[in-house]
Amino acid sequence: MYSGSLNVSGGGSHLKRKKTQKARRTSRVHSDAESVAGLGPSLSVRAYARRLIYHVRRIIFGISESYDPDLDELDLQAPRYVPASLDILTKTTRFSRREIQLIYRSFKQECPTGIVTAEKFRELYSQFFPLGDASYFARQIFQLMDQDMDGSVTFEEYLVVMSMLSRGSLDEKVQWVFNLYDSNGEGQLTAEKLTDVAVSVYEMLGSYTDPPWINETTIKDHVARVFSKMDTNQDGIVTFTEFKEFCITVSIREARLRGAPL
Repeated sequence: MYSGSLNVSGGGSHLKRKKTQKARRTSRVHSDAESVAGLGPSLSVRAYARRLIYHVRRIIFGISESYDPDLDELDLQAPRYVPASLDILTKTTRFSRREIQLIYRSFKQECPTGIVTAEKFRELYSQFFPLGDASYFARQIFQLMDQDMDGSVTFEEYLVVMSMLSRGSLDEKVQWVFNLYDSNGEGQLTAEKLTDVAVSVYEMLGSYTDPPWINETTIKDHVARVFSKMDTNQDGIVTFTEFKEFCITVSIREARLRGAPL
């Protein structure tokens, strides 16, 4: 028989858990904002790639670290776009079937149609950085993912980039970061290109930046110093070879500081 009583202690515990989870999510947003603030030409490629994969996968698409052992097979009934089969995706990426299923589940929650438009991508960034302007930075990342340049990112395109950033070779990661700076695909970098990306990061972070309210002049001065180190022949242009050599040098130096094996 129903007694009409309520489990007050259980309900209170549930509310506490919800508050704790909300606090943790808020903490992660601040942590990720600080992480993105470190993106810059002087950051090692391995660290850069780790931050990009973490930022895009966990923040933009809300992918959890947890794993659902009862995850069903890949849902191929998307209303507007049907992704490739699991067999094909496991061959074109470095992810296992289970990993792809987990990533797809989270991807579809944010993008039910199976694709991401440029506007949707910008909105997703803006949700996590409401105090800044994510337009330029989101556009740069979106263009790199949109391999066929049709104005949308499919699950396959997204998965290939995530696979490369998380498990690709050093050369692949260096090339991807180089392309991020080389916005017009000329195959070479200028101080202006590096400045554009650096400024876009600060614009996206808004008041999350540390130090806050840094001005463009300060950013340009920092970029100029780093660019001079990259530009070994001092011709005002950084080639991919120069960029790669600089990244490897920085990676080795940081590994030594950490005492990590080279």
